[in-house]
Amino acid sequence: MKKSRINRSSGPIDFSLLTDGLRAEREQGITIDVAIGTSPPRGGNLIIADTPGHESNTRNMATGASTADLAVILVDASKGILSQTRRHAFIASLLGIRNVLAAVNKMDLVDYREDVFLNVERDFLELAKQLGIPHVQCVPISALEGDNVVERSARMSWYEGPTLLEHLETVPVATSEVRSLRFPVQSVIRPDANFRDLPVV
Repeated sequence: MKKSRINRSSGPIDFSLLTDGLRAEREQGITIDVAIGTSPPRGGNLIIADTPGHESNTRNMATGASTADLAVILVDASKGILSQTRRHAFIASLLGIRNVLAAVNKMDLVDYREDVFLNVERDFLELAKQLGIPHVQCVPISALEGDNVVERSARMSWYEGPTLLEHLETVPVATSEVRSLRFPVQSVIRPDANFRDLPVV
């Protein structure tokens, strides 16, 4: 039987347990539903929506992103830009999110190499350009080790940009900007396969 991660008492802190509230999420080690949390950054209020990354839960990601002013897209440094990275960036652009932070995670798995980060950054910036996302920041991090999440990492002295939290606390967000009307849709239910909406007269 697979050991549950709910009561783990050894090893590094698993911060996903703070937002993954469903038992299935904790047991499988994945995010399934949207979780909302708040953090008191300097000079404002930060509301965080933790959304799933797996393609089978894309609709939940879209629901969580539907009211966001900034999207943080995690990219595995050892794998680079994947199809789900492209999907999430596309959804962010479709929903009118103008600020995207690409957190290039798991830098510890690639020995904190600058060239690996620069390759991922180049690919993500090209993707953002294709999608028309105007404001992009790429940050190399190791969420497991805490590198460049809150405090600057000595293991990546070559990186001179902001940490993840510094960017979240200082990025300008245009609260007065008027966006197109959007309704987040969680699911669509039809009584049967032959059901069609009535025509509007």
